[in-house]
Amino acid sequence: MEHRRRVPRRSAGWFGLCRIEGETDPEWRDCLVADISILGLGITLHHFWPSELVGRHISVEAPAVGDSINVRLEGVVRNADRAAGGVVRVGIEFDGLSESELAVADVLSSLIHVSAPPVVGEEVPDYAIARPIA
Repeated sequence: MEHRRRVPRRSAGWFGLCRIEGETDPEWRDCLVADISILGLGITLHHFWPSELVGRHISVEAPAVGDSINVRLEGVVRNADRAAGGVVRVGIEFDGLSESELAVADVLSSLIHVSAPPVVGEEVPDYAIARPIA
């Protein structure tokens, strides 16, 4: 089944942390932000039951480069599909964006580019979501 996108997405390929509303363990977990648009994100993370994610609120935080800038993106999980190795591909839609938030999302999506973005549909190794060791 082919999906038509309402807006173009940009490959991201950066590691982040996410927190899913209603989880029994409310701690932040590692995730990989695969793509971003002005309307949402595509991420991958480890989860046992993808179908239980749909409709939940999720926060995704970009790792801070320093103390000056932190980015937290929030939205609702619209779809979740299992990939290889216990990895789940999650589509997140930003909810209730103000005009200024839309402008920031537009800037983020237009600035992001990466030399080797993750390829959706390819087998993702189990370790692919763990943050790199500093």
